[in-house]
Amino acid sequence: MTTPRSDRRHALSDGHRIVFEDVGEGATAIVFIHGAFGGRSHYASQIAHLAGRHRVLALDLRGHGDSDAPADGYRVRDFARDVIAVCHTAGLERAFICGHSIGAAIALEVAAQEPALVAGIVMLDGAVLFPEPALRGRLASFAAALETEHWREALEGFFGDRMFSPYDSPELKTRIMGELRGARREMAATMMRDLFASDYADQISASDHPLLFIHSEIPIDLVRLRQLRPEALVGEVVGAGHYAMLEVPDQVNAMLDRFLQIASRRGEQAPSLAP
Repeated sequence: MTTPRSDRRHALSDGHRIVFEDVGEGATAIVFIHGAFGGRSHYASQIAHLAGRHRVLALDLRGHGDSDAPADGYRVRDFARDVIAVCHTAGLERAFICGHSIGAAIALEVAAQEPALVAGIVMLDGAVLFPEPALRGRLASFAAALETEHWREALEGFFGDRMFSPYDSPELKTRIMGELRGARREMAATMMRDLFASDYADQISASDHPLLFIHSEIPIDLVRLRQLRPEALVGEVVGAGHYAMLEVPDQVNAMLDRFLQIASRRGEQAPSLAP
């Protein structure tokens, strides 16, 4: 299948230029949000897979990729405004929002700010629902280390030790660790401090949008997720770490296909997946 031509466009969010790809067409639109220090290219396989049947948008959040990098404004709610600005610029009235890692928290914030915009949420190894000891322990220590002169060692150590499975390719790890070299301390410290300030349980329970959680490496509390959203769909990838969309794209794509099929069949007038 040939991927339809992609239009590179930009939106303005808080006066900052946010670059995004707009490809494909169809009644169902999907917006992809990358994780910390990544970019829209992380979703190349998903775009190629979906764009023949759906309209697909993938953006570079502020401070990432080709988008503007302001001096500040790197909280979850700031990134959510980037996503909303892209959706408005693209003329989307309703879309499925897929967020990887911190992108999952951003997707929840988009749903909180503009619930009518969101048709459903996909959390791709989302950085949400961390157990309380982790939030107050090693994650807090990591965020604090990013405020010091040794921030880069802390960043590279955290990602290198925790984001990859034994089955990930060396090429993937080289790529991700190379992307970290473009990080700036101010952005990294603000972003991680804000991310770890909440477990996002309230946002998850408050949203009644269809929800899919694709689990790989992040140690979230899946039991609590099922308590908060019993009707949520949960899938787990096999043989991949945090960057499953890059390492095992076929597995991720299959789960996206099924979720979009189920959620779209429910229709815009019935946003819950509950029977």
